[in-house]
Amino acid sequence: MVVIRSERGTELGQVLLNVGDGPAPDFIAEQALADYIKASGADYPFSRSGRVLRPANAQDLNDQQHLDRSTSEEAGYCNDQIRQLELRMKLVAVEHLLGGERIVFYFTADHRVDFRELVKRMAGQYHTRIEMRQVGARDEARLVGDYERCGLRCCCQQYLKFLKPVSMRMAKTQKATLDPTKISGRCGRLMCCLRYEDATYEELSAALPRKNTWVRTADGKVGKVVEVQALTQLVRLLLANKSQLVVPNEEIAQRDVPEPVAPPEEAEPPPEPAWKPPRREPPEPRQAVPLAALDEVLEELAIPELEEPAEAESAAAPAEPPTRAEAPAPGGGQGAATRGRRSRRRRRRKKSPHPQALSAPPQAAAAKPSPPQPSGPPAQVAGRRGKRRRRRKKKSGGNRPGGPPPG
Repeated sequence: MVVIRSERGTELGQVLLNVGDGPAPDFIAEQALADYIKASGADYPFSRSGRVLRPANAQDLNDQQHLDRSTSEEAGYCNDQIRQLELRMKLVAVEHLLGGERIVFYFTADHRVDFRELVKRMAGQYHTRIEMRQVGARDEARLVGDYERCGLRCCCQQYLKFLKPVSMRMAKTQKATLDPTKISGRCGRLMCCLRYEDATYEELSAALPRKNTWVRTADGKVGKVVEVQALTQLVRLLLANKSQLVVPNEEIAQRDVPEPVAPPEEAEPPPEPAWKPPRREPPEPRQAVPLAALDEVLEELAIPELEEPAEAESAAAPAEPPTRAEAPAPGGGQGAATRGRRSRRRRRRKKSPHPQALSAPPQAAAAKPSPPQPSGPPAQVAGRRGKRRRRRKKKSGGNRPGGPPPG
């Protein structure tokens, strides 16, 4: 342990390696250190501004232990002041330097915090310089973290000096699970170790053909790349006949070849149904019977002609004396013609049933037959009845004694 003077002040440090010529376990050459810093990148936090004051003695170690025990009291007082001022911030850790000239408070917050009043109160309490430093989730894990799920100390706390961003693309490239609870560290962010092998996976993936491209193997087979494996350097191909083939990357002779033209597929007949309905043959056409042949058959059977029911009833009924309206008019056959028309009208009424009787249900018709009613609107039915009544009066008026002469 040594006492050093850095940009922050007097601190207690630990010697890891000596720079210079010496045994390999305890010394490192200047050129090797320069190569290490260059390989770490331009953002590597390396500075030559500090210097070693002296080796640490027992008093220096006791002072540092006393300062470390006082940090819990300083953190409690700071949290009380944060609650009194109602500041939206969370205190993470407190660091007291060896010289006692500075106390560093690390906190996290979602937004910018105005802590000027808090600094004034802390400086009045401890009479030293107060430094408030806002850190992120990864820096918080570096300060308070201990061991990770792999069983080792957190990488950010043990040897990482600069925390570079880690993206989800790195997890996808390495075929890792995408469950955030399995690839996240103590800080709640993606684990830093996902970045270690990213460069190797990028180099191996660059040697493989791209997906959905057509390649030709050493055997002359042409297929479409559907899947690649970076570590094993295997490529899965989909051939033109819909079969799949896995070949090593070394056996691919040509890349980005044109897509082969597939032969036309023969149309397969549709499957026959399990049950077929029976085929119905068309009926034979009926032959028309001539009328002459039908008349001959009727004559052979000697079927008498049927008389009309109205004429049969008139013949069977006894003769009634002529009424006054039906008295024969002198000098003409007009009355006989009128009677003939009336008898024909009665026969027609008896033969043709009323349309309402046909549409009525069979039970109602059988229960009580309804008399035929004239069809049409009431106004038309009344008009027809009036016309018939006037026509009868006009015709029968000429037969009355003293009536007007027939026109």
